Amino acid sequence: MRTILTVSKDTLIVDKSRFIALTFPVRDAKDVENILKVVRKDYPKAKHYCYAYVIGREEKGFDDGEPARTAGRPLLDLLKKGHFDETMVVVVRYFGGTLLGASRLLRTYVSVANETLIKAVKHEIAYLYAYQLRIDYSEYVYLQNEAKKRSYILEKPLFSDTIDIKLLAREKADDNLKELLHGRGEIIYLGQEKHYIEETSNDPSI
Repeated sequence: MRTILTVSKDTLIVDKSRFIALTFPVRDAKDVENILKVVRKDYPKAKHYCYAYVIGREEKGFDDGEPARTAGRPLLDLLKKGHFDETMVVVVRYFGGTLLGASRLLRTYVSVANETLIKAVKHEIAYLYAYQLRIDYSEYVYLQNEAKKRSYILEKPLFSDTIDIKLLAREKADDNLKELLHGRGEIIYLGQEKHYIEETSNDPSI
């Protein structure tokens, strides 16, 4: 699964109606409630505030007065198709006086939201195995090189008489770490941790 950690925005004008799409990271229902308050304050007097979100097993699409299944459900389907979690998309519509019809309206909501999600910096939601290592200085460069080869993540080094450093791995690495350190140093398994890893490239299809 993936998410976004910062707000992104895009605008589309169709027959004088202005559609403003915004994407947000959300962790719980309280975040959803607060975001809707902020959006309504930032974009006052809009005709519709349609939205969708996915937070684990909790999901919702809301049409906010638009014809049924022309906004909320398509926005939700867009998030699910893109494998998004902990993500909310809101599309604000300022009505321009011309009815677009259900099919065109649906395409417009999906188009502007899709463009916003494409532009957003996306992060993989990963549950990584965490280890705290204590090593000698003589092992540090070697550990850095091996970690790069094996796609381990090293973070938070503390330098004193020895080096304390945290290592994150996608699979359990107890045996590999013992081999890498030649039985020297300390290896403490911390359990699995949730991390957000920035994707290296944006897929144009989201």
